[in-house]
Amino acid sequence: MSIFKENLTSKIIRENTLKLINKSKRQMKILEIGCGNGNITKYLVRNCKTKHNYFLSDISLESVTFAKKNINRENCTFKTGIFLNPWKNKKFDLIISDISSINDDIAKKSGWYDGVVCNSGKDGLKNIKIILKKIKSNLYSSGVFVLPVISLCNEINLIKKLRNKFNNVKKTEKVEWPLPSFFKNDLRKYIIQKRLKNINFYMRYGSNIAYTYLAVCRGIK
Repeated sequence: MSIFKENLTSKIIRENTLKLINKSKRQMKILEIGCGNGNITKYLVRNCKTKHNYFLSDISLESVTFAKKNINRENCTFKTGIFLNPWKNKKFDLIISDISSINDDIAKKSGWYDGVVCNSGKDGLKNIKIILKKIKSNLYSSGVFVLPVISLCNEINLIKKLRNKFNNVKKTEKVEWPLPSFFKNDLRKYIIQKRLKNINFYMRYGSNIAYTYLAVCRGIK
């Protein structure tokens, strides 16, 4: 199994999460699920004003082993397993999800997930639905859940599900990015998926544009 590496989504997660964490001066327990090579937590460890306790997990043992060497800090705990399963009966102040949440067909054709488990369904929400069902047992009542929202999923349904689970859901600024050439080759098919609301994109200056932002969720119900 390959290791999921840093990309634009990783950058959006880590930069916005750092701003969020640095607003609090107290020590926090921070969990990252779907940690890949550990680049998000490594960035937080290096740049947070307070020394927090970090917990990381991934379905791939190879990824967890690499992340452990990549970060190499005593305030980090690593486990192998899917979703929140490795962290039963443990509560966190902040949970970061970087688990795949885009249309499965696009994920497979893009090359972004080569050798990495995706399996997120046509609407891209299969994995996040599982996480939301269990998250209350792992998140303090005052805790925060953050996850990237990529327009290559059923964004409307995702935000609805987040608002059903949390009292407060805020969105960071959208970052636009051009879709790769494979998308244009199957454009007719993806237009149908857009009509079904499984994905969203638009045309600008001859390019197909998608976007990403971070959803910051508080007040778990």
